[in-house]
Amino acid sequence: MRNIFLLLVLSSCTAMSAPNDPVKQAVEFNNWYVNQISKDVFPITAGNEIDKYVTASTMKKLRHTQDPDYGENGEDFYDADIFLKAQDIGDDWPGNVKAIAGDTDPVCVNVYIAFGKKQDHIVIDCMVKENEIWKVQSVASVEFLRNLDVPE
Repeated sequence: MRNIFLLLVLSSCTAMSAPNDPVKQAVEFNNWYVNQISKDVFPITAGNEIDKYVTASTMKKLRHTQDPDYGENGEDFYDADIFLKAQDIGDDWPGNVKAIAGDTDPVCVNVYIAFGKKQDHIVIDCMVKENEIWKVQSVASVEFLRNLDVPE
């Protein structure tokens, strides 16, 4: 009985410290990403390190947007960073990235990420498992959601 209890305790500790957690992965990605941008490195085109954080299907679409002919066929072009939902980063964003909430729906685990000391810029990372690793599938802007005019 004592051995079973010890095994259960060790298993739960291992599970809790496992790096394969959607919230931890979202925070790690956003910390890494905002630090890359602050160094004027564009992760979508600068190497493949971003592939460990973002789904293959999303990266395929984003890399397609870097094609010189992109947009000539009526395709939308985004004027804000696809992951940060902002045109620029705040001076205090590097080092100030935090998960502030989360929820799960049938599609993904939604992780709410706040940037800056005041946490006044928030995005929602839709995290899905790809090959047993949590990755970003898409990102929504909370600011956009705040500005929606919804009839009462």
